[in-house]
Amino acid sequence: MRNKLTHNLGLKILALVFSVGLWFVVNNITDPIGEKAFYNVPVEIINEDKITNEGKVYEILDGTDAINVKIIGKKSVISYINKEDIKAVADLSELTFMNTVTIKVSSVKNNTELEFSPSVDNMKLSIEDMKQVQKMINTSTFGVPAEGYIVGTVTPSQNVVRLSGPESLIDQIERVEAVANISGYATDITSSVELKFCNAEGNEIKSSSIKTNISAINVAVTILGTKEIPLKFEAQGRPADGYVVSREMIMVPETVMVAGRKSALDSITEINVADAALNVDGLSEDMTTIVNIRKYLPSGIQLAEASFNGNVSVTVGIEPLITREYDIPVKNFAVGNAPEGYEVTIQEFENEEIDNYRISVSGVEDDIRKIKANDVIGVVDMQMIAETQGITEWAEGSYVGEITFNLSENVTLQAPYSLTVVLTDQNKETEESTESEATE
Repeated sequence: MRNKLTHNLGLKILALVFSVGLWFVVNNITDPIGEKAFYNVPVEIINEDKITNEGKVYEILDGTDAINVKIIGKKSVISYINKEDIKAVADLSELTFMNTVTIKVSSVKNNTELEFSPSVDNMKLSIEDMKQVQKMINTSTFGVPAEGYIVGTVTPSQNVVRLSGPESLIDQIERVEAVANISGYATDITSSVELKFCNAEGNEIKSSSIKTNISAINVAVTILGTKEIPLKFEAQGRPADGYVVSREMIMVPETVMVAGRKSALDSITEINVADAALNVDGLSEDMTTIVNIRKYLPSGIQLAEASFNGNVSVTVGIEPLITREYDIPVKNFAVGNAPEGYEVTIQEFENEEIDNYRISVSGVEDDIRKIKANDVIGVVDMQMIAETQGITEWAEGSYVGEITFNLSENVTLQAPYSLTVVLTDQNKETEESTESEATE
């Protein structure tokens, strides 16, 4: 038997090796070794309290919170492995003095038959003291509302947020902002707005290490209509003797754009300003001053342009009075509201040699220059005579009445002028004429 086992031993061993090799070849041909890659596999962090219990916080560096994993194994095995089956775990209780943690990769299926090749072996951490602060929330808007509208008030539902995170990161946060989009709106809006953290340069800071008690707030924005309104200023006091305030003031600007609800805008046609800064007492030359119109805006109205602070430059013109005489043609005088049945004559003009009636007027140069004697009309109103003298029934006789001239309201007569109106009963004249003819 021993001879049989040892006979041709080399050939038998060779045959055995060949058989085993053949088995491997056949097996690999029917179920070969393969590879499969999975990308952005999240790294699960466990035992965080190892750090947080010491009043510290960590930040994952270099994007090591997600890795790529390649698995090697039989195709019959890896074909059933999905990304969800791959687990990558970083145990913070195994933190090294270099603030790194080994990332252990496994599969929920067939770990013994797989080889794992992660793109990153260690998670890198930055560990700092934790800092907690409170910050005011600054609300604002971006975009442009519908044409003819502006933003009125911007009101947040909450104006304080609590922040916690790595000290170096929290110290960078200069402002917390909530910016509402108002593009194209013509009515009030309320929207939920995400909070944004900004550094001193206005650049946004984003980090999962920043923890907040709220992530968004509601922002209510009122949208107001606009309207261009003229300004009207009124001088106070009286200039020096012999001087008057010019009719028109020079204003820069002459109109302002205001905003408000439609009902408030519809009720305003101009803004009247009577300010103490416009006091001209004793002045004999022009005065220029600055008047802020904000306090003269009606209730519910505000300035529409953010760049305009309400200051208006106002120049009040002070002009000397000029006195000049004019000879008004007699034919330009008339009697108004003459009573029926009476012949009306003006006693002062019965003398046919009188051609003109002289008057003296005063006013500013521009108004005086416009007066043309031939265009001035003088009227004695009988109705006015009756009212001033208490006359209820007319009779023959003479009546003195004041003359009214068609002069500009800015031109003043130096003295009142009067004419005598003579009434003659026309019926009486007719009777006397008839009696005379009968006698003849």
